[in-house]
Amino acid sequence: MRQLWYAAALCLFLLTSCTQPQDNTPTPVAQATKVPLISTAALTPTATLAPLPTQVPSATPPLTPTATPTPIPPVPVSAAAGVPLELIAAAQTVIAQSPAQFTWQPDPSQADLLITVIPEGEPIAHPLAAWVLALAAPFPTIPDEMLLFEVKKGWQEGRLFLDEETHALLRAWWGEPAAAATLLPLEQLTPALWENRPAFTLLPFPDLNPQLKVLRPDGLLSPIDLHFDPATYPLTVMIGLMGEAEDAAAFTTVWSGPTSNYDPSKMTRLAMTGPAGFSRATAVRMERHGLQYPGEEVAPLLNAVDFAHMSHENPFTPDCPPPQSTGGTTFCAHERYIELMLYMGIDINEMTGNHLNDWGERNLQYTFDLFEQHGIQTFGGGRDLESARQPLLIEHNGNQLAFVGCNPVGPWAVWAREGYAGALPCDDYSYIQALITTLNEQGYIVIATLQYLEHFMYDVWAEQRRDFDGLAQAGATIVSGSQGHHPQAFNFVNGGFIHYGLGNFMADQMWSLPTRQTMIDIYTLYDGQLLSVQIWTGLIEDYGRPRPMTLEERTQLLELVFTASGWPVR
Repeated sequence: MRQLWYAAALCLFLLTSCTQPQDNTPTPVAQATKVPLISTAALTPTATLAPLPTQVPSATPPLTPTATPTPIPPVPVSAAAGVPLELIAAAQTVIAQSPAQFTWQPDPSQADLLITVIPEGEPIAHPLAAWVLALAAPFPTIPDEMLLFEVKKGWQEGRLFLDEETHALLRAWWGEPAAAATLLPLEQLTPALWENRPAFTLLPFPDLNPQLKVLRPDGLLSPIDLHFDPATYPLTVMIGLMGEAEDAAAFTTVWSGPTSNYDPSKMTRLAMTGPAGFSRATAVRMERHGLQYPGEEVAPLLNAVDFAHMSHENPFTPDCPPPQSTGGTTFCAHERYIELMLYMGIDINEMTGNHLNDWGERNLQYTFDLFEQHGIQTFGGGRDLESARQPLLIEHNGNQLAFVGCNPVGPWAVWAREGYAGALPCDDYSYIQALITTLNEQGYIVIATLQYLEHFMYDVWAEQRRDFDGLAQAGATIVSGSQGHHPQAFNFVNGGFIHYGLGNFMADQMWSLPTRQTMIDIYTLYDGQLLSVQIWTGLIEDYGRPRPMTLEERTQLLELVFTASGWPVR
């Protein structure tokens, strides 16, 4: 297109330059003769006057026409099939801000510069953006990974559930499939996957939701995993520019749109754990093997997240007596044991535990002092009732987090009151529900916890389900049971995720398999939303030392908990 324009402009210039100039030399005008009034013969000349010189007009040089420079038209830009709509909208905005350089061309065939999906395996001359896809299945799925070969086979055989935009992207990236996939609007995709379990999908990373489990292709790190790198991920789709190198370079220079749909600066990772206490047999092992001993297998995980939560139920005190492997249920932890929390990278300690005042209210006040000294933030309890009611508010990478918690079961001596430190009592839940609603309306992602009555079962009693679900109905995005010495079921209510009990985190209850089973919930928060929930499963060894489960142990636990949730494995 622009080549034709250049040819026309050149012809016009040549025609103008070859036109002969007109002769503009003026013609001399004849001088008129003056007639004397008297005879010149009667006069005696006194001087002889020299004749005046005749002036010959000089010739005016011919004017040389100067060609007027014609402005270069803007480059027409368009997008090929499959390019994400977000990138198209960004391109149109960039072009509107640079009208002298670029113009949007709705017809891709008429464009000189084309935004396009680079087919898998082809070289990328002018990259523009990297689009990260997530491989996902319904949340109650046992496997954590899937072979990429099987993913591509599912694409060819039409076994994927996809939204139309992702389907177009895959057609441009992988080519036309042999059979058509099931296409649905994005909001209908998750329910369809659940109804057709086992099933899986590919979708852009920001379109994930907690009801989907993210799988690892070929066992490689997924977008919600720690240390994820889009450059080495096999489901990163490259978007580039096709056209003249000069045009592509100019467009890249003015490009202010996204270079990826995966932005770590919008992400927050939070790890939530179950109940713990550095006392009795656990403390004996700490004294015997070193204070860091119980946390050696989980410290790398907890240190890698942005915020690690713990519910240490026992007060710290400088005069806690030497631990005994057996004993009653009145607990304390020596102040030196705070080293274990620091070693594991604990950022937040929940203060709803029912043993907080076992060593007296004075030592609970000392525990608050110790946490403040080491930068460990608290919620769910306080130095008095008013401070116990205050939520813990955190802003990180643009995500606003609000932590609230309460204790509905007591005992009475553990509850905070005026002038007395302790856990926040739940009472009839009206206060905490109203607080959750207010925080939700203010844009916070609310994390609500309960130190509930302990049930040693995977199933959930009706009363517990009612109370936990009520916090989600009030607007909590995450509801977590901090009481569970036994893992319990999951649920989704009002768009929120509920885990009724995570099991012991660090405890010496080695007398049954369920009291040794533990879960750590890792939440990926992104751009103000809960994007995904990842379940780490562990088994407690040696009276308080959790380790990662084997595949067989993990499968057994997940099947039990999913069944208790009403989601039997298919």
